[in-house]
Amino acid sequence: MTKTDPPAMKVVKTGDTPWGDALKRGSYENQRKDLGGLTMLRTGLWQLAPGKKSFPLHRHHVTEEALFVISGRGKVRTESGETAIGPGDYVAFPTGGPAHQLINDGAEPLVYLGMSANPGTADVVEYPESNKVATAVGVPGSGKRFVFSVDQQVDYFHNDKDA
Repeated sequence: MTKTDPPAMKVVKTGDTPWGDALKRGSYENQRKDLGGLTMLRTGLWQLAPGKKSFPLHRHHVTEEALFVISGRGKVRTESGETAIGPGDYVAFPTGGPAHQLINDGAEPLVYLGMSANPGTADVVEYPESNKVATAVGVPGSGKRFVFSVDQQVDYFHNDKDA
């Protein structure tokens, strides 16, 4: 019987990790320091510029998301309204829960720890304002992603010569 070493812990020195552009298009602009992940839990340090939005309003049907605000102020926007957030606030987004988006309406960057947990390697994301659905399979960054308009769905047997 051979002894195997337990998995090693991981330490990331965020002060030594550069910010990278995560999204920069129109009203959306944020930067991220990828802190890596475990099997199901991914973590990143995010910085949302003043006057900008994080992502389009969306809801995950497989991935749980949460954030912890480190500095700055902003709002979490859902389909039912806006909630102010600031340093020390923790917000959790359950799978299939309300569609959400972050907005930095302050004068300084909104810095937060973003966490996501996915029990597998697939997700379905709904974008209610733009009437889109995205699906993803595989490890983020190296898997496949498909985005389509909800109104362009086809029948299950579409183009199947044997149906």
